[in-house]
Parts: sequence; structure tokens; C-alpha cells
Amino acid sequence: MSQEVLFLIFLALEAIMLVGIYQLVLLKLIRKAVVRHWIEEIESGRIDLPQVLESYTENLLAHIDALLFGYKPDDGSDFVRGRLQKFYEGAAGGAAKTLGKEGLGVGLLKELSNEPWYVQAIAQKLMPALENLDVTPTDPPIASYDPGITRK
Repeated sequence: MSQEVLFLIFLALEAIMLVGIYQLVLLKLIRKAVVRHWIEEIESGRIDLPQVLESYTENLLAHIDALLFGYKPDDGSDFVRGRLQKFYEGAAGGAAKTLGKEGLGVGLLKELSNEPWYVQAIAQKLMPALENLDVTPTDPPIASYDPGITRK
């Protein structure tokens, strides 16, 4: 083998060894020290755990609310829309424009017009309000066999 290949193999083995030592030895020592430190802090009264948890929960709810429903920045700039608002203005708004005045059911049945008859029948049964549309299912396709190139 060439020296470059041997060097790369050596580097890979060294990396595996270092990660293994870190996982098996150092993390256990660090975990014990961190847990011991926080238990001492909580028991001494320097950290009010219920207050910390309550503050964390309030902060988490505020961030989720801002993410989903938007927020008004403190610097006075325009309102920033949340993910749900962007979805309804984007994808759902585009779908509503595409479907037009016909509504969701008619648009779905039109989309299903190229599907097999049993899919159309199931769709009509699942949407009972649309039974009056008189959409007749198409006949099932007839199977045919095309052998391709034939020998004479």
C-alpha cells in the first residue's frame, strides 16, 4: 500500500479511538460533574427551579406563538407574519384562486376525473354534499397486450 493510504487509515483509526474515549470516559465524568453542580445550586436556593421552569414555559409559548401567528418587532418595523399566516396566504390562497367559485369539492372531483371509476365512486361517497353534481364515473380501462417486436 502507498503511504497516503496507510496515513488515511491511521487517521481514521485515530479518530475512531478518540471518539470512543470521549464517549466512554469523558462524557461520564462530565455528566456526573454537571449533575452534581446543578443539584448543589438548586439545594442551596440560588436557583428557584419552579420560577426557572415557569419562565422557560412562558418564553417557549411566546416563541411558538410568534412563529405560527407572527409578531410585531420592538424596533417599530412592520408586522412579521407567522408560518400559519404565510401558509394560508400562500398555498391555501393559491388553491382557493385555482378552484375559483366552484369550491373545493367540484375542484377535487374534476381532478379525479382521470382516475379509475372506483376512485371516483369512493370520492363521491366520501363527499356526500357533492352527490348532486351528477359526475358519472368513467368505465374501467380495457387491458391490452402489446408484445412489442414480434418474430416472423
